[in-house]
Amino acid sequence: MRTLLITFILMLSFILSACSTVKEASTPAQNKQTSWDNRHTTLSSIQHWNIEGMIAVRNQVKNDSGSANWKWEQNHSNYTMLFYGPMGAGTQKLSGGPGKVVLQMADGKTATARSPEALLASQTGWRLPVSSLYYWIRGLPVPGLSAEKKFDSFNHLTQLNQQGWMIQYLRYTSVNQVDLPTKIFLVNPQMNVKMIISQWNI
Repeated sequence: MRTLLITFILMLSFILSACSTVKEASTPAQNKQTSWDNRHTTLSSIQHWNIEGMIAVRNQVKNDSGSANWKWEQNHSNYTMLFYGPMGAGTQKLSGGPGKVVLQMADGKTATARSPEALLASQTGWRLPVSSLYYWIRGLPVPGLSAEKKFDSFNHLTQLNQQGWMIQYLRYTSVNQVDLPTKIFLVNPQMNVKMIISQWNI
């Protein structure tokens, strides 16, 4: 799902020009020595979560940028994402599941498609791997696709190169004894994306 939100906010011009300050998660990662295979198995088993945080996006081609507060509820293959400014101003809602995605704008207008990629393409003409965020947000590569990976000494994923994006994992936090990303940068030649996650619930 990724990029899911990120691209929608910038490319559809749903970025809000102001956002409230987000407190970054302070619980450190456990830094226990374990193999990548074990981390991969644990992270892959997480299919339900609630996230709160902030997204900041910069379009390097158009020299345009913006940010929004962000909530993401994932329940297996169904999800709801909210993007909003201070006090909930200008809320945009993206919800979807197998075969259908609905984007509801602040003025009540909606757009639908069979997939987030199709919705983005129909609204903007951009074709990006928006569904990949479902994996990248947990610190996982998209399965079945080539990827270059770098790790720290505790086998946390620190950098992932996949589908034309470089994803940097700059901070983790421990949630129910699972280390999850709380600061992620995504970069490609057109866009820079910064995600700060202030709260993980799994």
